[in-house]
Amino acid sequence: MRDLRIVRAALGGWMLPAILVFAAQAAVIYKLSVPERELPVPALTDLSSQFGPWRAGGDQTLEKDVLDFLRPDAYISRDYVNVNGDEPINVFVAYFKSLQNTYGPHSPRNCLPGAGWNIVSTAVKNMTVTGEPQGIPVNQFVLEKGGERILAIYWYQNDRRAWAEEFQAKLTMLPDLIRYRRSDASIVRLIVPLGEKDPDRQTAYCQKFVNLMFPSLSAQFKLAD
Repeated sequence: MRDLRIVRAALGGWMLPAILVFAAQAAVIYKLSVPERELPVPALTDLSSQFGPWRAGGDQTLEKDVLDFLRPDAYISRDYVNVNGDEPINVFVAYFKSLQNTYGPHSPRNCLPGAGWNIVSTAVKNMTVTGEPQGIPVNQFVLEKGGERILAIYWYQNDRRAWAEEFQAKLTMLPDLIRYRRSDASIVRLIVPLGEKDPDRQTAYCQKFVNLMFPSLSAQFKLAD
C-alpha cells in the first residue's frame, strides 16, 4: 500500500538521529535525588487495535542498540489503516517513568530532519479531544523529502497534563517531584501522508482519530498513578 510505504519511509531514519537529540537533552536534565514513587508501567501495547474505521495494521520495533540506548520504559509504534480507504496513520508513543535518570522524550523537530525530511511549516494547534474541555495543544509539522509530503502531529503527555513545548516537562519536573513524587512523561506522535492536501484538513482528519484514541491512551497513564 503506497501510503503505508510513505509513512514507513518517514519512520525509517529517525531512530539513530534520536540518539544525538537524547544526548543533548541529557545535558540540561537536573541531577536530582528526590525519591520517586514506584509506578506501574502503562501497557501501551494493549492500546486498542480498533478506533472507529481505523484498524491496527502492524507494529514496528526499535532496533536493539537504539532501544538499549534510549531506554523508554514502554513504547508502541503501530500503523492504523482506515477501512474506508483514507490515509493510514502511524502512532508512536514512548513512556519514560522518570526524567531524573533518563534523557526523556525526544523531539521529532530534530529526528525527522535528521532522517532527511525538510521542515516546510510548523504550527501549534489546539485539538479538541474527549475528556479535555479546553482541548490540548499539539505541534503540526509539514515535512517534505523526494517529492513526498507528510504531516506529523505530536504532543507530550502524562496523567497530569498534555503540552506541546519540548522543555515543559523539565520545567515542571521539580514541582512534580515535590508534589507528586514522580516525573514521568511520554511523547505521542502521529504521522500521516499529506500529498497535495491542505495540512489543516489532514490535521482535522487526525483529530477524528485522536478523539477516539485519547480516552484509551489517557487511561493507560492513569494506571501509572
